[in-house]
Amino acid sequence: MKLKYKKLVIFITAATMVLSFIILTLIPTGGSNTNNAEDADLSLNENQEINQLVKNYFEAKKTVDIEAMAQYVSDQNRIDKEKFNKMAEYVEGYQNINCYVIESEDTNAFRVYAKYDMKLKNIDTLAPCLSAFYITATSDDKYVIYLSALDEAQEEFITSADKNSEIVDLKEKVAVELQAAIDKDVAFKQFYQKMDQEIKAASASGAATDVS
Repeated sequence: MKLKYKKLVIFITAATMVLSFIILTLIPTGGSNTNNAEDADLSLNENQEINQLVKNYFEAKKTVDIEAMAQYVSDQNRIDKEKFNKMAEYVEGYQNINCYVIESEDTNAFRVYAKYDMKLKNIDTLAPCLSAFYITATSDDKYVIYLSALDEAQEEFITSADKNSEIVDLKEKVAVELQAAIDKDVAFKQFYQKMDQEIKAASASGAATDVS
């Protein structure tokens, strides 16, 4: 069954709750061959360097280890420290990380969608999440999460990839899963609502651009 950043962050809303930062934080951008990205088959990523990069990033994010995170991104100044510090008060860890990828046909770049479960402190119910990253290779062939300025082709590629029907379906699936967790567990719902409100307030007060 098909699984259907210029400086913008797209948030998904489910039912009456704003499920912004958890369900999907898209760092929009894009390649010049838009149609190919929009029509490409979504596949489970087999590039272990990219998979490990994403896992390392989440591990550093959990403890807000900026020094470590700086190794994994193109511009550490774009990391929203206020937001991540607030998240660390609520989040115990990130589990079951699976990466799906759409590759740019024009450049050595990838739109990577990480589906994972977020474990909140003292809450058993896991929060299904989806984050998207634009990953590129440096001149020394090291992969990084690209947070720097984007050119037109990059923006087009990312925008196109995000319109891919399989990605649309995947976002909807995660939204449904999260809403089900909220409906099932009152403690989870209350903790999540409080966390979501505080994180959005912290992020709004920060000077850096929001990233996943």
